[in-house]
Amino acid sequence: MTTLTKPYRIEAIALHQVGVFEEMEVRFPPIETAEADATKAEIHVFTGPNGCGKSTLLYALAEIFRPTPEDRLLCYKAGVSPIRSRIRGSGSHVDYVFSGSLGRYPAPGLLPDTFGTNRFQSPPSLVRQLVGPDGAIVQIDGALSSCRRGADTVRDHVMMSRENLVRDLAALGPVPFFAVAYSGQRSASDYEINAISEIANSPFENALSFDGSTRPQVLLQWVANNRAQSALAKQDGDTAAAAVYDLALFRITTLIRDICDLDLEFRLERSPLAVSMRLNGANIGFDGLPDGLKSIISWVGDLSLRLEALPWEREQDVFAQPIILFLDEVDIHLHPKWQRRILPAIQRLLPNAQVFVSTHSPFVVGSVEDAWVYRLPEPAGGPTSGVVEAMPSGAGKSYRLILEEVFGLSGEFDVETEALFSDFYQAREAFLKVPGDPGPLLAAARVLAERGEESALIVSRELRQISRVTGIEVSLA
Repeated sequence: MTTLTKPYRIEAIALHQVGVFEEMEVRFPPIETAEADATKAEIHVFTGPNGCGKSTLLYALAEIFRPTPEDRLLCYKAGVSPIRSRIRGSGSHVDYVFSGSLGRYPAPGLLPDTFGTNRFQSPPSLVRQLVGPDGAIVQIDGALSSCRRGADTVRDHVMMSRENLVRDLAALGPVPFFAVAYSGQRSASDYEINAISEIANSPFENALSFDGSTRPQVLLQWVANNRAQSALAKQDGDTAAAAVYDLALFRITTLIRDICDLDLEFRLERSPLAVSMRLNGANIGFDGLPDGLKSIISWVGDLSLRLEALPWEREQDVFAQPIILFLDEVDIHLHPKWQRRILPAIQRLLPNAQVFVSTHSPFVVGSVEDAWVYRLPEPAGGPTSGVVEAMPSGAGKSYRLILEEVFGLSGEFDVETEALFSDFYQAREAFLKVPGDPGPLLAAARVLAERGEESALIVSRELRQISRVTGIEVSLA
């Protein structure tokens, strides 16, 4: 097996008095693959019952990339930090390891961030070069300063002009990586496009807010600009430039084809000026799209326009840049067929990304290889504590096994039918123990046989086995 390590990655996190967690630790190993030259995203999947803290864990991970304690406090007050409502008190804090550097952020209002007794001071293999000459713990600022350069700041929320944006991005300097967070519940809507105009929004605007990170009006303006620039380049005979403009939308439509088996084309209508789509040969607006398709287009399109706008440290395909991506409830609105395909498609689209996903779907858990799954414990009347271990993803396993191992569900039928099977098996055991009147056993069997063909076959097989064991003919016939 070959271990693939991304250039920028979260290695571990511990939450103290945050949400349903009293003291919870999770470590994120690199992916392991048999393909030595494999290039695929590193995917971590959180699952568990409602209320177990999946979203809280994602919010806590995204919060790592707030640039400074002061900006974090401003984001709390502005209501653009999802973790805010999960902070339980002044003692709440989160410890983490990012690309070999220790970090901690406390409850809002506690400034500055301090290391204190960071949970991850040991084992040493997790953290590099953290002990100074005098034996004290020191911070490596290299990776964390990159966080500050690649973070969502309050300053970016109030940019008012293209000139300010260009000047601010120039002052920012080259960006080595980018962190962004989306909720599966967000979707695009139709907005009026008045003109082809430059986008003045910062690529960091609401990037870590989950619910506010998809920006429908900005997305449609970006599509309109893209289609217009491509058309002008083709008119000028510059096919190379046109191909560059076409590439980002081509990636999105290819992703849609891979996940949904749908042929999608983005179009710019001239009169009135508007963005539309051609879906399997039919013209349609955003509002007319299925919810699942709108959700995918919303976050993938927004991610694309953000990646294009960033001043990257290294010149390469923007989808191959180092990205930390958070997706909350990725399976919402998606048909099971689409749920099975979305993670493999993301894994191919973003080869240098570290992706954190929450889901309730066994189809998502069982869809991807070379990934890790984390089953969060159900709160039993109070906050939970402990260590959540990484399990290999479910590719190659049956959905029945995934339901049992990952979701703790051993049943194969609906709840009522399972209860009837329980009654039948109790009657079977009683009859096998003291063979006598088969009436109660046959009554339970008859009710089950009426539920459907499959349950009738199971009951008939069980009755034949009982007849062989007891020598007493027991049959519904």
